[in-house]
Amino acid sequence: MRTHRLSATGTLLTAFLVVRSALALEPGQSEPKRLFSTGDSMTRGFNANTPLDNPHLSWVNGYHGFWEDLFGLPDVESHNQRIDANFGDSHRSNQTAAENGAEMGDLTSQASGAAGKNVTYATVLLGSNDACRDSVADLPTDGQFRERFEGGLDTLLTNLAAGATVQVVAIPNIIEVYNQGRVKQALGLVDCPDVWARSGNCGSVLSPQATDADRAFVLSRIVAYNRILREVTENKAAQNQDKFITFTDASFTYRFTQSELSNLDCFHSSWEGQKALSRETWNSGPFKQHQELD
Repeated sequence: MRTHRLSATGTLLTAFLVVRSALALEPGQSEPKRLFSTGDSMTRGFNANTPLDNPHLSWVNGYHGFWEDLFGLPDVESHNQRIDANFGDSHRSNQTAAENGAEMGDLTSQASGAAGKNVTYATVLLGSNDACRDSVADLPTDGQFRERFEGGLDTLLTNLAAGATVQVVAIPNIIEVYNQGRVKQALGLVDCPDVWARSGNCGSVLSPQATDADRAFVLSRIVAYNRILREVTENKAAQNQDKFITFTDASFTYRFTQSELSNLDCFHSSWEGQKALSRETWNSGPFKQHQELD
């Protein structure tokens, strides 16, 4: 998280936003100032603008401070930044346990990292790597996926105090990555299918050997996994009424464009895609009544 000095006008504006946002919180809901994310390479901003991790471009943990502004770096207007805009930047915490390549089975260990940190807002975006396997034969069953998600969510909830908010985010429609990328070039030089063939990313969808039937099967599994995410989230919300637990499928229903795919690997989100993911999940999430960034 990055902080900055406020002018007198900025201080008054922040105070106004804090009051306005406090009124919008549900009774008993804590301000989401202590942010903690779980996830995979999407949450780490992998290949979003420059090679490897781009933490300042993460849809949830991203930041845009003095140095990012000085060098003219992109701004994704992340959840972290939106929290600053709505609740002020004092007493903030911005942490992630996300790991590149993580699958739903890794949620339990990632969620354990929230212990003792007084987290008041946690996000979960996992499952893309469960659908992106070497072949369609390797995808988890419904039972396996449900067990892994439920166990991980239970661990996360155990490590959150009453009043905390959790947003579970649906697996994006990876088939749209294929649809958009097959007519895109990486860096304007190399056709994305050639990049996929060399990188080996998401073989079940992007491999030259993957068929339309394979992609249709993967889409059906993503739909089933997202249904499980919704059902388990709703069940946990009913069982833990001292916490504010929500699910959004905006990440699945939103149609990402070519410019929102990484120009480096044609698979991960570009910074434009990260910005869209932040906007769509925030506006459909537990704080949708609060101040929005343009």
